[in-house]
Amino acid sequence: MPAAALLVAALAPVSAQPPAQGSRLARGIRLVNSKSYAQAVSALKGSAPPFVADYAAFYLGQAEYELGRYQAAAAAFREVYTHETLSPMAARAVLLAAAAENELKHPKDAIALLKQYYKLLQPASAEAALARSYEAASDSVSAAVSWQRVYYQYPNADTSPEAQSSLARLKESLGDKYPPPMGQMIMARAKALAGARRYAEAKKELESALDLLGGEERDLTRVRIGLMQYQNKQLAPAYQYLRGLRLDSGEADAERLYHMVYLAKRLDREDDMNAHLKELDGKYPQSPWRLEAIISVSYLYASRNDQARSEALYKTCVDSFPDNPHAAFCNWKLTWANYLRRPAESKSNFQSHITRFPDSEKVPASLYFLGRAAEASRDWSAARTYYAFLEYNYPNHYYAMLARQKLETSAIHRAAESAAVRQFLNSVPFPQKRAAVTFEASALTKQRLARARYLDGAGLSDLAEAELRFAARNDGQPQVISMELAKLLQKRGATDEALRAVKAYVPNYLNIPMEEAPLRFWRVAFPLPFRASVEKYARQKSLDPFVVAGLIRQESEFNPKAVSVAKAYGLTQVLPSTGRSLSRQNGIRRFYPKMLFVPDVNLKLGTHYLQQLLASLNGKWEETLASYNAGRSRVMRWLDWGSYREPAEFIESIPIAETRDYVQIVLRNASVYRRLYESTGAALPSRDVHSGRTTGHLVRD
Repeated sequence: MPAAALLVAALAPVSAQPPAQGSRLARGIRLVNSKSYAQAVSALKGSAPPFVADYAAFYLGQAEYELGRYQAAAAAFREVYTHETLSPMAARAVLLAAAAENELKHPKDAIALLKQYYKLLQPASAEAALARSYEAASDSVSAAVSWQRVYYQYPNADTSPEAQSSLARLKESLGDKYPPPMGQMIMARAKALAGARRYAEAKKELESALDLLGGEERDLTRVRIGLMQYQNKQLAPAYQYLRGLRLDSGEADAERLYHMVYLAKRLDREDDMNAHLKELDGKYPQSPWRLEAIISVSYLYASRNDQARSEALYKTCVDSFPDNPHAAFCNWKLTWANYLRRPAESKSNFQSHITRFPDSEKVPASLYFLGRAAEASRDWSAARTYYAFLEYNYPNHYYAMLARQKLETSAIHRAAESAAVRQFLNSVPFPQKRAAVTFEASALTKQRLARARYLDGAGLSDLAEAELRFAARNDGQPQVISMELAKLLQKRGATDEALRAVKAYVPNYLNIPMEEAPLRFWRVAFPLPFRASVEKYARQKSLDPFVVAGLIRQESEFNPKAVSVAKAYGLTQVLPSTGRSLSRQNGIRRFYPKMLFVPDVNLKLGTHYLQQLLASLNGKWEETLASYNAGRSRVMRWLDWGSYREPAEFIESIPIAETRDYVQIVLRNASVYRRLYESTGAALPSRDVHSGRTTGHLVRD
């Protein structure tokens, strides 16, 4: 069935919504929220059809609980977590049902319920509920164990303060029977605090654990105290602290030396950096910390274009750690350096990279440049086979975009497939990249869609959104659910949230061939709000509007209120200082930073800045985008490093991974936007890999 027909089937109404009944449900929920519980009970009973009865039951349970009718509340909550369609309300229903059982003096029933549905709950909430139930059952030791799990494993949870106060009370009442926390528990708390960037607190926890630990664990903890210091931006004190440590554990000492390599690099102490790396080489040649140090130092020398030192480190990485995932990165760096120096001899190196590392993120680049090498030899059949394989297996990749363009050239378009290249490619165990998904809704998905529509139609759009997000996380068809979710989000103008939903719930969406998904799916993933303004200001500045759209998608996801870590504002992420300068050039007399949140103002200034960069770089988009991300002075320095035969070579040579990815992503985005929006029709082109012909697949919805 074509994608368009599948979409129609997926999104067709499943059941009619009785307006009066939906209104009763909404009214009952409003009464609960306004604390009119007795009236809510009357309104909610029988207020929803069976397929959404769990929603009515949940709010009925809440009302009964607040009225002190715990038996009725527990019964209502049971209807929620045993309903045929599990809802986002189910976990809360279990917790409230357990609380009701405790009020009924049935703590053992509460404990049994929580254990039965433990996997449905958030661990911190589950442990807190168990702790309360154990206390209600007079099992203070078990309560202490559960509260300790909350406090030490989930210090960032809302229940952590309650856990802290409860543990203090239980420690006093239990005396010698209080279960002492183990050092590993304290270390787990420190790790969780560090994950939340609460480094000073994490350091204190690690220091408190030292007396409870011995051997290697104690040494590792001492090292990580220093790690917390430098993560808290105390670089020099952390370096001195780590330098003064004397450790018995080799693994801890290897980690210490790695951190010292990194800190010496950050502190511009290059001689010390190399001395610590040499010590790592001699003492711990097979330690993964040595490999991390090699990679860290290689970045420094690569950023300076010190080819001799960086390539020596890459070679050490490949030779000493051939089976480590980092080896693919190091091998590619050597492969690329050799290609830039000796392109005519590059074929075997690219093929070797693909054979040794078939899951490397640089396989698409290897395939593309193998195609370019074949073109240089006028082997059109080989070029066609590499490009066609690349386009088919890595859809929506930057290099697939370039391959598509190459396949349109006459010599390659006419060429037959190369049997030798096909044999080589068939011999490589490539991981599956191309995603095969269906847009035909399953029975469960249809039920979800019906439930969400009922709730939305009753004016309960927040519950409808929660229903769809729950389904996207749990039910297995996020590609269908995300389009329905997008409808809700776009109704309130949250186009950026709809885009993020696709990214979050369909993480492999870029591996779906464009022709195998409905047009509306792609327009959710690549939205174009403010289209008229984007086109207007792009046209005024003689810019490609699709590149502008691709840049906005990457910069702000089309959120006009976006603020970056660097305090850049709005759609095109303009810094206030830059905005002030640009505003004078554009006749805006009274500029203030919040003006950058106005889409038209932001687009006017952002496109002006982009046009200035483009003009200064002779109309070269690759260099312009790199400058937009990393700064023009850096780009001018990178351009002096080599003589690049085509833009892709410059992009691949950018030493900062973030900038390299940024340029490729924006250009890829622009290509997708052009395919989606350039014509008024809804036909997306697809390629017949075996014939090389382009066909159009209708994906109207």
